[in-house]
Amino acid sequence: MPAFNELVSKYKKRRHDTVVDAVAAGLSLADNVSADLGLLEDTGIAAETLEAVSNVLPFSVIAVDEGCRVLMGKKTGVAATSDAAFRMIKTGAAMGVGAAVVAAGAGATVALPAAIGSRVLLDRYRGKALTGHRVHLRTQRLRAIRAAHEGKQVLPDVTVVEKE
Repeated sequence: MPAFNELVSKYKKRRHDTVVDAVAAGLSLADNVSADLGLLEDTGIAAETLEAVSNVLPFSVIAVDEGCRVLMGKKTGVAATSDAAFRMIKTGAAMGVGAAVVAAGAGATVALPAAIGSRVLLDRYRGKALTGHRVHLRTQRLRAIRAAHEGKQVLPDVTVVEKE
């Protein structure tokens, strides 16, 4: 079992995923906000192309990032698929919250903190859920060790005395 410091260093390395995802989602949100504000009205086909690319950009960044980790041997395919799915759900939820805030008329200045807040909430939920799962597994393991220990019959120390 890894030591606490090893676990902390391992999970600190995962923090860059949040930054990469947030930047990609932020670029997408900025494009959508600029389109809503009318900044790209006169550009024609460029606005349509930019809108299509910006909606797909965060998800393609996630897919490429997780795919590279599998190819480099840092993750298994199953772990990368699971992580990519959660990252995509988190990004989609953040984009949805940001779009809902803009649609509600709160403005772009409120949409970005709302989107980031939804990502943080999902990260905290997942972290607490995984911690709870690990504690449950360790509790089960300790119960199994206790049961195995109680199931063993320890024979008393018997010394053999020879008769003369």
